[in-house]
Amino acid sequence: MVVADSSADLGYTLALALYGQGYATEAVRAVLGHLFRRGLRRVSAECDARNIPSARLLERVGFDLEGRRPEFTHINTGEWTDILFYGLPAGRWQKRAVGPQPTAEATGLQHG
Repeated sequence: MVVADSSADLGYTLALALYGQGYATEAVRAVLGHLFRRGLRRVSAECDARNIPSARLLERVGFDLEGRRPEFTHINTGEWTDILFYGLPAGRWQKRAVGPQPTAEATGLQHG
């Protein structure tokens, strides 16, 4: 089965009290597995550049950092913040099933 659009945008929010327990990573991996099994070709995600745990989560599950937009979005505090853009094509997801892949952090690449 091929998903009609063949791409999706991923988003998630987790209560602060649950940070660091692996729930978001587990949920994101489950959703990605489901989407790619259904024939999706690509998943995109974005996060506030200051949200290092979220960026690490995306990299840990296989997303590649594809870009950064400075002062791209306005948040409730009245400040503008940079956004990081990530992408995960189906082929990269399938390769990860064979073994772990290095993250940008592990390879020494920086976000900004």
